[in-house]
Amino acid sequence: MKKPYVPLKLPIDNLININEFINELLEANKLLGIYEILLNKSKLDPKLLLAPITLQEAIQSTRIEGTQVTLDDMLEYGVDESNKNNDIQEVINYSNALRLGEDLLKRLPISTRLIKEMHKILLAGDVRGNSRNPGEFRTIQNFIGPEGCTIQTASYIPPEPQLVPNYMSNLEKYINEPTDNLNNLVRIAIIHAQFETIHPFLDGNGRIGRILIPLFLYDKELVSAPNFFISESLERDKYKYYKLLNDLRVDPEKATEEVLADKWNTWIKFFVNAITVQANKNINLINSIDNLYNEVLDKSRELISNNKLIDIINVMFEKPVFNKKNILEKVSIPSSTLGNYLNKLEEAQIIYSDGKIRNKRYYFYDLINILRQ
Repeated sequence: MKKPYVPLKLPIDNLININEFINELLEANKLLGIYEILLNKSKLDPKLLLAPITLQEAIQSTRIEGTQVTLDDMLEYGVDESNKNNDIQEVINYSNALRLGEDLLKRLPISTRLIKEMHKILLAGDVRGNSRNPGEFRTIQNFIGPEGCTIQTASYIPPEPQLVPNYMSNLEKYINEPTDNLNNLVRIAIIHAQFETIHPFLDGNGRIGRILIPLFLYDKELVSAPNFFISESLERDKYKYYKLLNDLRVDPEKATEEVLADKWNTWIKFFVNAITVQANKNINLINSIDNLYNEVLDKSRELISNNKLIDIINVMFEKPVFNKKNILEKVSIPSSTLGNYLNKLEEAQIIYSDGKIRNKRYYFYDLINILRQ
């Protein structure tokens, strides 16, 4: 008969051999530093630069959980918020939970309180799991496996519910008062795995666990904002991600320390490599967006002479699918003047429209295609 898993308490530095992944770790830290430098050197406001990157993270993290929403769906929704389905709401909730976490970090450590508050937002509204105690740790046994499986055929049975508060307290202490000497990228690999192993909620554990990654990197000052996400890398290799996580859940009483160490070092190497892959992609993305910004600004200045031009272009980079209203909400300019400017940008094939007379939508395809890559 299968029994609930009994995880190790943290720290587990006795199982970690940094030599197993030292090259990957050095590369990941180097690229994370380059990413930060490029972000802060960009002519485009980092908040605007990161808006589409943050949207991509919300999409990819919810896709791991089975949603079918695409980047194009979310960009269209940004113009017309009446066209919303449950998948779109899940992406919105993910973005809102991340923003709440960033805000709470100004006055709270990464803690069970902060995690519960984010979870409450994650499962708000008409989404999957909204009836499964949002914002509260589970008080019943849960299990993980294919749809339709029973607890006996489950691939993993998390710890018993009465043990969850104690394990989460141990995790919180490790996050904020670590006693090992491990690199913070190694620590977040351990923290993410431990959170998913505890599985403290009845639903939404994967998404909260992935939100904790950028929050931890921000809290430890590896990044200047909680803006570095790896869900896209994890989604690309999601079955490997699940398998390596599950491989960690061997019975500590039956497995040798050597076996446990091998499982953990393999997981950390995979996780750190995911950071490297994502950092490389983000660096290329920032360079591409930065080059496009300079190119579009130069081209637009040949067509339009107005000190509001930069503000208009900035909105286009924040919302590459937009209408006049989206710009007028952020830029103080007469509607007729804006309409004239948008016509000029369309004639120059910088943007394209759907051709409608009323509620015309504009598409900044050069940026959209960069984000689709």
